[in-house]
Amino acid sequence: METKFMCLVVLIILVKGSLQTNPCRRIRTIIPTVCRCLQRGKTVKMQCVNTDKWSNFTFIPTMPNITSHLYVRGFRLTNVSKETFQNLVNIKLRKITLLNNNILKISRDAFQEMKSLKNLEISREKLLSKEEISKMFFHLPRKIEELKFSSNTWVSPPPTLTGLHNTSLKRLILSYNYLHSLKGEWFSNLTKLSTLDVQFNGLTVKKCNFTGLERIRNLFLNGNWFKAFPNFCDYPSWNLTRLHFQYNKLTEFRPSYFQCLPRLTHLYLNGHAIRKLYNNTFSNLTSLRELYIQRLAGQLFQVDARAFESKTLVKLVFTSNWFVFRSSPVYFKYCPKLTTLDISFNDLSMLTEDKLLGMLKPLENLTTLWIRNTRLRFLPRHLLKHLPLLTKLNASENQLNGSWNGLSVFGNSSTLKYLNLSANGIEKITKENFPLTLLNGIGKGGLDLSFNRFSCNCDDALWFYKWMHAHKDKFASLTGIVCHFDKPVQMRTAVLFDLKERELCPINPAVLIAIISSCSVLFGGFMILAVLFKLRWNIRHCLYVITYRKKGYETISNDPDFKYDVFLVYADNDSVFVFDTVVPYLEAKAYSLCVRSRDFEAGKVYCDNIVDNMNLSRRILLVLSNNFAKSKWCEFQLNFAYNRCLDEKINNIVVTVLEEISFKYLSNTLKVLLTSYEYALWSKSDEMGQALFWEKVLRKLQFRKTHIECANGVINVI
Repeated sequence: METKFMCLVVLIILVKGSLQTNPCRRIRTIIPTVCRCLQRGKTVKMQCVNTDKWSNFTFIPTMPNITSHLYVRGFRLTNVSKETFQNLVNIKLRKITLLNNNILKISRDAFQEMKSLKNLEISREKLLSKEEISKMFFHLPRKIEELKFSSNTWVSPPPTLTGLHNTSLKRLILSYNYLHSLKGEWFSNLTKLSTLDVQFNGLTVKKCNFTGLERIRNLFLNGNWFKAFPNFCDYPSWNLTRLHFQYNKLTEFRPSYFQCLPRLTHLYLNGHAIRKLYNNTFSNLTSLRELYIQRLAGQLFQVDARAFESKTLVKLVFTSNWFVFRSSPVYFKYCPKLTTLDISFNDLSMLTEDKLLGMLKPLENLTTLWIRNTRLRFLPRHLLKHLPLLTKLNASENQLNGSWNGLSVFGNSSTLKYLNLSANGIEKITKENFPLTLLNGIGKGGLDLSFNRFSCNCDDALWFYKWMHAHKDKFASLTGIVCHFDKPVQMRTAVLFDLKERELCPINPAVLIAIISSCSVLFGGFMILAVLFKLRWNIRHCLYVITYRKKGYETISNDPDFKYDVFLVYADNDSVFVFDTVVPYLEAKAYSLCVRSRDFEAGKVYCDNIVDNMNLSRRILLVLSNNFAKSKWCEFQLNFAYNRCLDEKINNIVVTVLEEISFKYLSNTLKVLLTSYEYALWSKSDEMGQALFWEKVLRKLQFRKTHIECANGVINVI
C-alpha cells in the first residue's frame, strides 16, 4: 500500500513539473480554436490568426490567465473599444500586438483597463485615424514603455503626443511609414523617451530638425533618403550613444561627419555605396566601441591604412563588402583594444602568408576572429602565437584543405573554445594538422567541420572517427560531417559518425585471399622447415655420403701416403682431457694428429674441413662421453666415419670411453658400438687402468691393411 502511495506522489510531482515546464500544455483545452499557445522563456504568447470561417471575429475571446502577450492578426476589428478586450481585464497582459485587423475606429478608453500593459503595437492599419490615436494616448496605462505604429502609411505622427507626457514611454517606433519630415520638438516633452525609430520612411537632411531630442540615446534612421550625413554639431548637448544610419544614399564617409558625437558607442553604417575609406574617419568618436560597415554594394576599392584608427574600438564588423585586401598589412594596427574582428565575405586571396599574419599580428587583445568566405587558402603559421587570447575562430566557406602543420598554426596549447572550418576542402583530420591540444580544448558544441571533403579511407579517417565517438559533445553538427568512399564503383557518401568501424576499414577480398594463401604457404613452409630441422643431421650425412661416394675413397695400402695418423673426434667440453692427456701422449709416440681447433683450415666450411681432414687421416679416434653423446657435430662425424668404414672395407675406427655414458643420451649407433665392439676405457685414478687404456689404443693404432678385419658387426648395424 505504501509503495502504491509513493508511486502516486511521484507521478503527481512529475506531471506538475511537466506542466510548469510547459504551461501551454496545461491550457491547451481552454485555448480558443483560432489561437495557439507559444512559449518563449517566461513569456506565454497567444497567437490568433484569422482564417476564413473567423472573418467576422469582432472581439477577443477569453484567454488563459497566464497569457502575457496577445498577438491578433487578420481579423475585422472595425471598431476597437473597451468591450473588445473585456475578456482580458483580469489578465496581466504586458504586450498587445494588433496587425492588419481593418481597424477604422478606436475608442479613447480601449486599453484603459489594461493596467499591466507595457508594449502596444498597432500596425498595417491604413484607414485608422491618427486623431483617434492621439485621444487614446490620454487613457493608456501610465506604465506603457513601448509604442509601435508601423506600416500605417502616415506622412506625419499623430497630431499631438500630449497624452504621453506623464507616461513611462521609452521606445517609440514609427518605421515603414511615409514620414517626409522629422521635428524633434514633437517628442521633446516625452522625458523618458530614449529610443526613436523612424527607419524606412522618406526623410532627408533638409527636413530633419533634431532639436528637442537631446534625451534620445538610440536613434534609427535606416532606409531613408539621406544623401548627406546630418550635421550633429548643431546639437551639441545630444547624448546619443547608438546611431543606426544604414541603407541611405551616402557616397562617402568624411571624418568631419563624426566630430560632434562624443558619447556615441555604437555606429551602424551598412548599405552605402562607398568607394573609399579615408584615414582617421572614426578617430573623433572618442567613445566608440562597436562599428558596423557592411554590404557596401561592391563599390569599395580603397581603404587607407589608418581608416579604422580608434583608441576605444573593441568590435569591428566589416563584412560582405568584397573588398580585396592587397598590400597593406596595417589596416587594424591602430585599433589596440580590438577584441572582435569580422571581415567575412571579403577577399584575402591576394595576401601572402606573411602579409596576412602581419595584418593580424598587432591585435594582441583579439578574442574573436571571423574570416568566413574570404577565399582563404591557408591558415598562417604561428597564428595563435600572435593572437594569444583568441577563443573563437570562424574560417568557414573558404578553400582550406587542411594541409598545414597543426603545431605550427595552433601551437602546443590552444585557447580556442570555438572553431568553425565548415564548407572547406579539408580531406582528413589527423594529429598532425589538428593536434590534440587544440581539439581537447574546444568547448561543448564548439567544433564545426561540416561539409568538407573527408575521405572514407581507413588510413585517413580512422583516428578522427574514434576521436569523434569519444568527444561527440564537442561537435556543432555530427550529421554534416560527410565522407566520400574512394572506389568509383560505389560513388557514395556517408555520415562519418554513423559508420561502423568495419564499414570504414573493410577487409579487401583480394587481401583476405592473399592473407589466407600467405598463411597457408607460411604454415607449409614452417612444417617443412620443422621436418628438415629435425632430420638435418641425417640429411647432411646423406648429402655428404652421396658427394663422397661419387668422389670415392682410396684403398689403404701397406704404407699409404696419409697426412695424419689419427683424426680426433671429441666434444668441445672434453677439450681439456684431449689437450692435456691424449695429444701429448700420442705425439710423444711419434703419431701425427689432426685436431680440429688446431689443424682445420681457416675460412673453410666446417663440414668440408671435417670430411677432407678425415680422408687424410689413417685412423679415426673417438673420445666417447656424455658430452659426445649430446653433440650433433660429434654424431655427424661418427656417421661419416662409419660410412668410410663401409666404403673402404677396413675398420679404421678406434673407440675410447672417457666416462660412463648415461642411458638417456645413447643413440642406437652408440648402443651397438658399446655393446658389440672392443673399446678402451679411461680410468681417472687407477694407474694400471690408464696403462691398459693406452695399450689398447696403441694396438689399434698399429693395425695395418695386411691384418684386414672388417667390422662386420658394426657394418651390419649401419
